[in-house]
Amino acid sequence: MRWGKRLASGALAVMLGAAGTGLLTAAPAQAAGKYTCKAYADMDRLGRPNAYSTCKGGSGKAVAKHRVVIKCDQVQGAREHVMTWTLYGPWVGPGQKSTVRCGTKNFLRGFSVQTK
Repeated sequence: MRWGKRLASGALAVMLGAAGTGLLTAAPAQAAGKYTCKAYADMDRLGRPNAYSTCKGGSGKAVAKHRVVIKCDQVQGAREHVMTWTLYGPWVGPGQKSTVRCGTKNFLRGFSVQTK
């Protein structure tokens, strides 16, 4: 859904007065349109793995919020055993970017996006 349509429906609800309050509270539920969400990963200048997710309008599924999930491997100890950490980004709306970062001595194991 485009911003023009959202603003027009909000203006219509304000013009309708008391009857429009029902439309105004129903607007966020209708605003959860069809989106295609993807996760991306890269390295920052210090060598830490970063992951972020974005959702764009398309023919995907109905999305109200999304977040990125990253799995990081960390080598610890004298015997160099590997610990796997799963980190979650914040829940954000479809037009925003969810970002999460591993620590400095971590390696990227995997990344994905969760929606609800």
